[in-house]
Amino acid sequence: MAEAEQPNDRSVDCGECMRSRLRLLLIAVALASGAFLAWQAAGTLLMIFGGLLLAALLDAATRGLQHLLPLGRGVCFAIVCTLSISVILMGIAWGGYTIVQQWDELHDVLTNQLKNIGDRLADMGVQTPGPRGRRITDEQIASILLPDPAGLFGQARSALGTAGDFLLTLFIGFFVGLNPAAYRRGLESLLPLNRRHFVLDVVDHMAERLRWWLVGQVVTVLVVALSIALVLMALGTPGALVLGLLAGFLNFIPYLGAFIGVVPIAIAASSQGSAMVVWVMAIYLSIQIIEGYVLTPLIQRRTVHIQPAHALGMQMLMGTLFGAVGIALAAPLQAALRVAIMRASAGDADQV
Repeated sequence: MAEAEQPNDRSVDCGECMRSRLRLLLIAVALASGAFLAWQAAGTLLMIFGGLLLAALLDAATRGLQHLLPLGRGVCFAIVCTLSISVILMGIAWGGYTIVQQWDELHDVLTNQLKNIGDRLADMGVQTPGPRGRRITDEQIASILLPDPAGLFGQARSALGTAGDFLLTLFIGFFVGLNPAAYRRGLESLLPLNRRHFVLDVVDHMAERLRWWLVGQVVTVLVVALSIALVLMALGTPGALVLGLLAGFLNFIPYLGAFIGVVPIAIAASSQGSAMVVWVMAIYLSIQIIEGYVLTPLIQRRTVHIQPAHALGMQMLMGTLFGAVGIALAAPLQAALRVAIMRASAGDADQV
């Protein structure tokens, strides 16, 4: 009788094996379809992610203000938005003329120095594109200040290339930051009951880490920009304010931004002699070391630590696919994905 039941057991095992393979096939098809749709809508997804980052920053500022003032969230959020807009407008009104004036001065200095460098290379027998003594164009100056990601990594497509997309990002950040709890409840209503707690827990931890990461980056950008601008002003370097702001904003991009920001500073300092270049580079390196090994670890103790090789690899990939916006959003996107993966694999947020 046992022998008569054996074929039935084998058929059951074969049927279970076929169902398992079918499930794996369906999962693979679903993942491939999702990846293809994500690729097609990558520009929109990056725009949404940028809006969520802005919302996280506004939420962090609102939470901090609520700890200081006994006011409701709506009032604190309005204060944060009003102060942010006021600071931006005051900065434009106060420093706009100075920045434009220094930009003109910096433009002339970079033009002359690049032409001199080209002439020296030609005297040494190094071939340079274009005729000797040629005029440096504005596009070439812009590529020195803000290198094109296409020239760094190549570029398959661009994202957020219009002012309309930028405004939509601002609106997404404003509305989500105004009432994040409502959007969390909306996400909760879309989830099955057996997965609701886990998914919301992952989302909450991702939001918390992104808030702290953004706060740390904003503080780092301000400290680096102010420090470098003051040092360059004291040394009499042309366009000190513009170079300081540029170095600060580029510092938003971990590791890679510091290497990009040093190029225009070195060229501008070369107009004051080779000794000044050495001084400026030494001070710039000191500021970056203090920022990387003292300031950032103190500020971002509650964020996700990403190894330099991983961060640079992600920036190269995002720069290749999506250009400058991809490079700028690579670090926060990688931090969010790492939280989600570690949380899902470990099942314990304390191990992230």
